[in-house]
Amino acid sequence: DSRLVIDIACFGVDQDNKLSDDRYFIFFNQPSSPENALRKTGSVAGDAERFDVNLTKLPAMIRKIVFTAAIDGNGTMKDISSGYIRLLSKGTEFARFSFSGADFVAEKALMLGEIYLKDIWRFSAVGQGFNGGLSALLKYFGGDEVSTPPSSETSSATSKSSSSQSNEDSSRSRSGTASPEVSPQSSAPQSPEKVKLTKITLEKRGSKTSVDLRKKGAVQPVHINLNWDQTIKQKGGFFGPKTVKADLDLGCMFSMKDGRYGVIQALGRSFGSRVAPPFIYLDKDDRTGLSSDGENLYIMRPDLIQFVMIFAFIYEGTANFTLVNGRVKIKDELGNTIFIRLDNPDSGRTFCSICTIENQNDKIEITKEEKYFIGHKDADEHYGFGFKWTAGQK
Repeated sequence: DSRLVIDIACFGVDQDNKLSDDRYFIFFNQPSSPENALRKTGSVAGDAERFDVNLTKLPAMIRKIVFTAAIDGNGTMKDISSGYIRLLSKGTEFARFSFSGADFVAEKALMLGEIYLKDIWRFSAVGQGFNGGLSALLKYFGGDEVSTPPSSETSSATSKSSSSQSNEDSSRSRSGTASPEVSPQSSAPQSPEKVKLTKITLEKRGSKTSVDLRKKGAVQPVHINLNWDQTIKQKGGFFGPKTVKADLDLGCMFSMKDGRYGVIQALGRSFGSRVAPPFIYLDKDDRTGLSSDGENLYIMRPDLIQFVMIFAFIYEGTANFTLVNGRVKIKDELGNTIFIRLDNPDSGRTFCSICTIENQNDKIEITKEEKYFIGHKDADEHYGFGFKWTAGQK
């Protein structure tokens, strides 16, 4: 089920099967170990998650690397259709373990497989179900969690548009990568603070959370990712249902403290810049549906913004957000992650204001909007930017 939120992690544990150094717990808030021996690299080549493993860099205390998957929120492992974990060396697969939801009942987590040291490094498929989630797995391996309580305002745990702007005034990891033949020689560095499993889902319109601005006057990226089910089935005619690709676009309308304002989006090829004003950058236009990581927008200097409205719109392939299972992930420099689902659409309106980001001096405040409009102009009128809009295309 693509609506399940699945956290993928790996644990580097000692000879007692314990996480004696929290920095070898690799997950959404900590994507690499100190020396990069274990590194979470994201979705690659059809794998929902991938880890790079360099066994020569591991400290001598690490005797086993365990790969896990845990459901965050509702659902159990029986709700998944199928999955796998595979090992690759220099891009070539040499081991795979497949499983399906039919193998499980009420489990919310799985130990998928492990690379362990016994004379040489070996791999073993596990497939063991576990009733708890990621926090329970952390406790199982002897880790310590420090919970960050949410604020009272925070809930814890696009038809084809042809408008472009002209401003005349301006889970499931199913993969691990290893080189399983060399014993480690290095020693472990000092242990850090306890692990913080900080992840927030904004459930309701108006729900808010904030990100501290620690480094004013410097790059402090906020990463916004839009993803969706890129292939969907539509009702067909004589030959039955047909499969089509849905093309969604990510963008934003912004105003800066210095008075600049504008729009970043693929329509009109206004991709922005990482290194010059407005320091807001759209990485690509995923028209093919081949990119597993969707589209990504970066606010490099959040200290310079005044107000940003993040949006998505359906360019082609469908007229309904419900069918494409839109989801947004916002991540700050510290690894704190905010999730927003586009699952309450107003039928026929294919432009969605996802959230707003507003500068509050020492922090930025992120508010879930999830408001649906006919197009760019309607949304602009609602938020009061005052752009002049002309027809455009990609």
